[in-house]
Amino acid sequence: MIVKFHKKTERIKGLSFHPKQPWLLIGLHSGTIQMIDYRLGRTIEEFVEHEGPVRSVQFHQSLCLFVSGSDDFTVRVWNYKTKKCQFVLRGHLDFVRCVHFHPELPWCVSASDDQTSRIWNYQSRQMIAIVTGHSHYVMHCEFHPTKDFLITCSLDQTIRLWSISQLKKRFTQKNVQNEQQNELELIQILEGHNQGVNWCTFSSTENLILSASDDKKVKVWKFYESRGFEIDSYTGHNNNVSSVKFHPYGDYFISNSEDNTIRLWDMKKKIEIDCFTNYELDRFWVSAVHQNNNYFAGGSDSALYIFTLFKNRPAIDLVDNKNLFVGSKKQIKLIDLQTNQEKDIKNFQEISNSISDNLLQDNIEFIQQNIYETSKNQLLVRLKQNSHNKQRGICKYVIFECQTNISQIFLGKTAIFIGKSKILKSKENSELEIYNFEVDSHTALGYKADKLFSYQGGKAIFYTDQMINVLDPVANQVIHQIPCSIEFNNMKKVLTNDTYVMIQTKKAIYLFTKSFQRVTQISESINIKSVLFLSRTQNIIIYSTKVHIKYLLINGDSGIFGTMETVPYLIQLQQPIDKQSEKYKLYYMNNVGKLLNMSLDCSEMLFKQALIDKNIKYIQNFLKTRKIFGDLITSYLYQKGFSMLAYQLVDDKRAKFQLALSSNNLELSYRTCDDLKNPICYQQLSEEAMRQGNHNIVEVCQQKLRSSDQLSFLYTITGQNEKLNVLSTIAKEQNEYNTRFQTILHLGNINQRIQFLQDCKLNHIANLSKLVHGLDYDKKFIISEDLEWLQSLQPETLQPPISIIRSKQHPLFSMNWPHNFIDQEQQYNQLIVEDQDTKEKTQKQQHEKSSKNQEKQNINNLKIQDEKQETEILQQQDKEEIFEDCQWEINEQELLELQLNQTTLDFKSLQYGYPDYKKVLSPVEQVITEQFQQFQQTLKSTKNVTNLHLCKDYMKQLCLSSIMEITQIPFLQSAPYMLTSLQDKQHFNRNSQNLLKQGYKQTTDGKFQDALNTFKNLLRQALFYDKNTDIVPICYNYIMAMNCELNKKDQSVSRQIELACYMAMCDLQPIHRSLTLRAAMSLAYKHKNYLTGAQVAKYLLKLLEKAPQGSAYAKIEVIENVKKIQKNCEQQSRNEYQIDFEEEYLIQGCKILFADTLTINKEQSNHQCQFDKAIHTQNRKICKICDLCYIN
Repeated sequence: MIVKFHKKTERIKGLSFHPKQPWLLIGLHSGTIQMIDYRLGRTIEEFVEHEGPVRSVQFHQSLCLFVSGSDDFTVRVWNYKTKKCQFVLRGHLDFVRCVHFHPELPWCVSASDDQTSRIWNYQSRQMIAIVTGHSHYVMHCEFHPTKDFLITCSLDQTIRLWSISQLKKRFTQKNVQNEQQNELELIQILEGHNQGVNWCTFSSTENLILSASDDKKVKVWKFYESRGFEIDSYTGHNNNVSSVKFHPYGDYFISNSEDNTIRLWDMKKKIEIDCFTNYELDRFWVSAVHQNNNYFAGGSDSALYIFTLFKNRPAIDLVDNKNLFVGSKKQIKLIDLQTNQEKDIKNFQEISNSISDNLLQDNIEFIQQNIYETSKNQLLVRLKQNSHNKQRGICKYVIFECQTNISQIFLGKTAIFIGKSKILKSKENSELEIYNFEVDSHTALGYKADKLFSYQGGKAIFYTDQMINVLDPVANQVIHQIPCSIEFNNMKKVLTNDTYVMIQTKKAIYLFTKSFQRVTQISESINIKSVLFLSRTQNIIIYSTKVHIKYLLINGDSGIFGTMETVPYLIQLQQPIDKQSEKYKLYYMNNVGKLLNMSLDCSEMLFKQALIDKNIKYIQNFLKTRKIFGDLITSYLYQKGFSMLAYQLVDDKRAKFQLALSSNNLELSYRTCDDLKNPICYQQLSEEAMRQGNHNIVEVCQQKLRSSDQLSFLYTITGQNEKLNVLSTIAKEQNEYNTRFQTILHLGNINQRIQFLQDCKLNHIANLSKLVHGLDYDKKFIISEDLEWLQSLQPETLQPPISIIRSKQHPLFSMNWPHNFIDQEQQYNQLIVEDQDTKEKTQKQQHEKSSKNQEKQNINNLKIQDEKQETEILQQQDKEEIFEDCQWEINEQELLELQLNQTTLDFKSLQYGYPDYKKVLSPVEQVITEQFQQFQQTLKSTKNVTNLHLCKDYMKQLCLSSIMEITQIPFLQSAPYMLTSLQDKQHFNRNSQNLLKQGYKQTTDGKFQDALNTFKNLLRQALFYDKNTDIVPICYNYIMAMNCELNKKDQSVSRQIELACYMAMCDLQPIHRSLTLRAAMSLAYKHKNYLTGAQVAKYLLKLLEKAPQGSAYAKIEVIENVKKIQKNCEQQSRNEYQIDFEEEYLIQGCKILFADTLTINKEQSNHQCQFDKAIHTQNRKICKICDLCYIN
């Protein structure tokens, strides 16, 4: 017997296991009832209403009730959910010894020292029968689990078997009137004990009764419908036998006694198998058996014990993610997880006479298949240690071949397969040796270890002297030694996948790289029972404790899948057939060796892993498809710095504001704050905006707060004297003298200052101010003391501070202060763009955001258009000169210039602290380090860019946003420092993202000219980012589409149809592509070009059928309308106008269109722009898509 739980208590008189939960009910002699969780070893609740010792307790099999009997003569029924006593059953005249629920009916039976047993209806709370006949204390009573029998035993040395069939019949017919009419039918009085009988119980499977007596004997009785008799008697206890219970495993029973022991008996062999002596050497009074697992409990004078017959951890080995070898007792089985077919391999009792047939000896504890042997199915099995070898740690090992039934047995502390016919084992003295069982040879290695774990490539891992050792047995060499804590002395398991190594100890999991660099770890307060990797390629660990199934990610984050009623031992987490599904199938075993499976919702785990892997597509799909999000996900996103993702999951406006603010999104923060109208929020937003350098938002917030002092300071440092004057005027009207005086000081106007002093009736001070500043003053009010006082002060003129950016002198005043904005969530902000047709709220936010920048964008577009026209005129006038300038030849003068550029670069690297100036710089790095000539030459040589003045404003913005000045000690000039960020090299900045969103919205709204300008600006910005080539084809397709639409004006009908079809060829977003196809189909159908209309409609239907379910552009009515038009077109089957268009053009896309003439390329022209890849009909001209590159 294995002790699983031990707890010091008062004297225990009653015990009962819960049928499902890991709970045990304890009735104490002190009158208290305790309910404990034996898996966690904690007391859940105490019930203290009895006024005497509680001698019996029992859980109900299905309801949340339990019953108790006490020396206070009462029977109480409790509800453990409400933690209250439901009612009290009174009627006994002496101590209540036993209580027991009927398995089906709402009855309970109680036995008492008043020599009676009483049956109660706990629904009506009435007594329905009194059982009389015993002549002494009735010690125990019990209903049969399935049949209509009741058994009682007494100190009168008899056991009485009763039939309750008539009582049950009258109860079902509702004819139970009073207890006098409901006497039970006595079947048999069982006599045989020489002293009082303390306990009697039924078998749930056979017609057997067990009884325990003060004559130190346990007797077995056989009964039938009309009689009963003794069939066996067991002796061995040295004192009164207190209780006896059938074990659910089979032909075994458990007894405990006042001789301080609990004993296990085999009814077939009629012998005692095992005996456990109480640690405290006091008397056992009661026992209980769990009907669904191997647990049983015993209660003594001062302690509680919970036992199991076998180890809970099953002996399993999963091979090829399909075949599961299971060792159960002395039997090996093979289970196919795909078909759930089970096959018996071998019973070990048939192998050798040295295998004991004792229930508790030589049971399988460990099993491993030899993965290095492919021709034979070899198994290594470890059997349970006997009592002699257990203290020395020596086990019995069996090598078994399934095909030939050949087996070999040897002793050792531990053993594992390391190759064909080779085993690495630890001998009785802990020395390691290689055992070749095919030729029976032994090779000593010179190392010592008590535990060995298999590692990839035939290697082994073991622990010695606070070191984890990785041993290559063949080379007899330790290839890795990792210092560790003494906790690793209790290693339980080692697993590997394609990337990592996982080591499990008793209460912790450690994750290492293949070079044994520690990645992460997690510790639990209770034992970890099993662990596995999600797959060979997915670096997620799934593990189980006594009560939970959990997961661990490589960044240290963990989570809980759910709580289990029994201890789960994980085998495999099977991925769903549908890759889009997040429901995984988990195979596991419980503590009785039963294979079970359940469905696990892994959405939370996969979402967190997607954040680690930066899987944008999965995150986007997760946010779109999930309608309900828990607070834990929102809190997790906030803690991990993904505030913009968390912003989408909350509805509370205050929470939205805090999330937007923490994500550094000032525009979104301001919109949310404006809805709240909360001064505290405005103050927080103002502080964050000041930190980021956004003085426009600072100004708005301070205006909302009516903070005149802060506004005055802000207007001063930004040089907005006009607003300072307005602020002074407002302060004058509101008689706010302090604000007015501070504003006048910041303005630096002496006349206004003197006027203010006069308005305050400080004429004398005003006259002195005139004197000091050399103005005309009234000499009548000046005395000699005033002059002496002024001379002693040595006054100096007060000058306002110099503004950072002055509106009249700085061309970029409309921008915020230059700063390098590095957003940790920059790539995730793209996910906030939602479908405009399905999410109106998001559309409204985007519209507000776009409208703020619309006026500024229009001004920039007008400037760009004017500059573009001037450029084209200059290009047409001097084509030949441009062509010659584009030729790249390095002469001596240019080599000299390159050397000068290198010198300049060295100086810039020293000035700005650039990390490695000798490496190849990207275009952005060349701009921000002021290497403009080298930047121009790079673009000219790689992309033939000759029209860079269109990017002048954006280059200025890059320069300003990448340099900051660090204040030095006094009297030293501030040191410039260049800011760099990994985000800048891999992704567009916030302005580029906004342009993409703005372009999409303008396209949806039908503002094609504005969309054309937006995508051209975005394309020019993409020129500076080498790694953002994915944005170029997007801009190219939209620019081609906009050109087709804008060129339709004043064209013939045939050309209009042609251009509409060419626009439909452009690879746009699905919602926009569907609109262009529908427009082309409708135009062709309207002008009777039915062949063309049918071709476009056919392609459109394919696009709509592939649309995600619920998409706004793929509604049922739209699809039906397209099918109707297609049917009509196919019936007509003719074209009214001849156009250059084929159905295959829709598949090839706009890459076959000439950008300058918008016609089909049939001659395979090679006149291509090196930047956006647009083809042209002629050479030596500026690209019509980007307006930057010279076609050559």
